[in-house]
Amino acid sequence: MKESKVTDNVKEKGFFVILFDLFRSLKLTISLLILLAILSILGTLVKQNAPSAEYIQRYGMGLYEVLNFFNLFDMYHSWWFSLILLLLVINLITCSLHRFPGLWRQIFRESDSEGLKDSMFNTLPYVEKVSYPGLNKEGTEGNIHSHLKKWFKKSKRIETESTITLFSDKGKFSRVGVPITHLSILIILVGGLIGSIYGFKGFVNILEGEAVDQIYLRVKDEEIKKPLLFSVRCDDFKITYYDLQRSEKYVKEYSSQLTILENGKEVLKKTVLVNHPLHYKGLAFYQSSYGTIHDVTLGIHWKGKKEKAFLKILEGETVPIPNTNTFIQLLRYVPQIHNFGEGVQVDLLIPNRAPRTQWVLKGSSKFEQQWNGEFNLSFEGVNSKEYTGLQVSKDPGVGVVWVGCGLMILGLIVSFFFSHQRVWVRIPKDSTGEIVFAGSANKNRIGFEKTFRNLVDEIRSKT
Repeated sequence: MKESKVTDNVKEKGFFVILFDLFRSLKLTISLLILLAILSILGTLVKQNAPSAEYIQRYGMGLYEVLNFFNLFDMYHSWWFSLILLLLVINLITCSLHRFPGLWRQIFRESDSEGLKDSMFNTLPYVEKVSYPGLNKEGTEGNIHSHLKKWFKKSKRIETESTITLFSDKGKFSRVGVPITHLSILIILVGGLIGSIYGFKGFVNILEGEAVDQIYLRVKDEEIKKPLLFSVRCDDFKITYYDLQRSEKYVKEYSSQLTILENGKEVLKKTVLVNHPLHYKGLAFYQSSYGTIHDVTLGIHWKGKKEKAFLKILEGETVPIPNTNTFIQLLRYVPQIHNFGEGVQVDLLIPNRAPRTQWVLKGSSKFEQQWNGEFNLSFEGVNSKEYTGLQVSKDPGVGVVWVGCGLMILGLIVSFFFSHQRVWVRIPKDSTGEIVFAGSANKNRIGFEKTFRNLVDEIRSKT
């Protein structure tokens, strides 16, 4: 029986009408906003875009797989989060379309051609009657018209058989404050979606004095190279410390002097500080970190040969050993290994074999390591180089969001600081009648009541 009633209701109203009614529902708006608030809280509790190993250690493999299935580790870029935003956009559009015809009528409707009728007294919030003994129609009308002009704009005159009604209003535009605010929210949401879909965040470390033409994007556990259409060079890196007269040093500020290069030519220079990025071609370079990397020199002693080859390698870098199919990866440099002095930890990478990890110490031939019977490896020296860590972001929707924020401020100002005020003054043609004042305001009724009382009192004082 219930299913039959629902089917009849769908046939009677039509599917699209029911769907429109659903999306214009205020309950849907509130539900979507509450859901977004809950998800935003969840997004602050669950760390976003961290390595998988960190999540597995924190939550365990079982819970990690569940959370990863629902993409909660990168929820702001998930399809379901974008879908919720899209539903909110549709909801705001349908609400605005539903309200628009009534809003249009309120803005552009004129006063009734019959003037102020007795039936309107019950609907208008402010009604006052003033006795005007020995009423002179022309003089009274002119007097009231001048007072109306003082408080409102030019009035409209409506004449019937028995009365003359003067109608005046101001602030019609204030009714568009709500649609402007709705439009601003839509624009902000669209800007957020554009940034989510087409934007990215990456990072790059640049050694002082060197240039790079690519950055790295973290996608789950991978670091994906993304080429730039230009090069970025770090000309200088500076760290400033607080002068606390203590042995410990506390960083006050750090900055990088960057140069943008295109086709080998310098096109832009800027000193980048924390929260003071460099902007170029839609990309923003933020100062985010710094550090020291070690440039190590290794000696290669070939078996049966007197000459020694030298190999320069940066910490974390992997390079091939000349004339072999073997690679060396420098894992880290340590200034003091127990009591043996400084040394480096390296991996020997041979095809089809497991990596072989070994410490190579400096200062004594007995610690030179023989690798695979072909060569010995020795630690010859190290140079330290500072690098600047930059966060690189692109958000093509940020301009759209700023436009939406500007419109929102405009909409809120119009909505809260202005109101549509209307005043009717009915003057009887009969000299024994009463002058009737009526008025209404859609907002700020306390302020309008004061204006209305002042208008009535001014005219009453002339009687």
